[in-house]
Amino acid sequence: IAEDLNHKGPLAPGVLWDGCDPSLPPLLAEMRPEHVASASLGQVYRAKLHDGREVALKVQRPGVRDVLGLDWAVAVLLCRAYLQVSQGLNDYTLIVDTVAQGIRKELDYHEEASNLEEFAVRHAFLPFVSSPSWVPEFTGPEGSARVLAMTWYPSRAPSELNREERRQLVEMAVEACVVQLLVTGFVHADPHEGNLRMGDDGRLVFLDFGLMDRIDFGVMECFAAGIRCVIGKDWQELSRVMQEVRFTPTPLLKIQPPDGSGKSKANRLVECSREEFAEALRQQMSEEEGGLSRFGAFATALKKMSSKYVMLTPPYVALMCRTFITLEGLLAEDPEMAKDFN
Repeated sequence: IAEDLNHKGPLAPGVLWDGCDPSLPPLLAEMRPEHVASASLGQVYRAKLHDGREVALKVQRPGVRDVLGLDWAVAVLLCRAYLQVSQGLNDYTLIVDTVAQGIRKELDYHEEASNLEEFAVRHAFLPFVSSPSWVPEFTGPEGSARVLAMTWYPSRAPSELNREERRQLVEMAVEACVVQLLVTGFVHADPHEGNLRMGDDGRLVFLDFGLMDRIDFGVMECFAAGIRCVIGKDWQELSRVMQEVRFTPTPLLKIQPPDGSGKSKANRLVECSREEFAEALRQQMSEEEGGLSRFGAFATALKKMSSKYVMLTPPYVALMCRTFITLEGLLAEDPEMAKDFN
């Protein structure tokens, strides 16, 4: 913190660091030396400025950029090896690149601050959604910042809520995330329990805007159409929409075993009709528990169909799927509401 903010004195009264000059005035009026939150990329500290404002200081772990670069390279090599062995149509290196680029942006604290401000503007029409504000004067330099300062938002974690409050939180989160997916196209891609809180003002508070996903307008339109198809059980139209968003190839392809001639041991890909695919989709969705309402069940159904039909995984879908499956996870201890989750 001292290095990033170019401060030579104590961080706060009684909070010293190796090499500081204790005779200089402290940077902050108060600071808790213990972190209040911790993750793989950094830690968060609570502090008070001299003007009385309470802030959250997000501090990046040393060396995390180098570790991320190494992990990225290893994951790409593994995906390339898998593609070579499986001879599949999905190039998972594109997904690795998408996720890794998203995580790299998480390390750019000025990018995160920009996301925070854009999120607040785009979703200001939702009265039940809120987020902290950026405090630029206590954020590190652009391009190399390892400290991000935001206003402290009084709130409680999902684990601190009673059942009714938790249900209310999830309902607000689902509505907000559907708006992000179908209206604004600016999706919070990491809505786990640490990043979703119930504000003391009763609003849903989003935290941590490092990992965001941008959805094209055309894709948003297709997702809206896809939801209508599932609700209306229009499987042929859903299969067409899936092609449009690149979940399936054009033409639709079915996986068949080798022809028995002995010339090749590889599976064959043969074209199939929309009617056949739609019927297979209907059957698989009907067999899945919650297949007509739960996003996770839909994803599971498609996974099972991938053994018989060619399914594609466009890079943009990785973060988006994580968003809604994570929301379902918040209901793990509330089976009654999980049953109604859609």
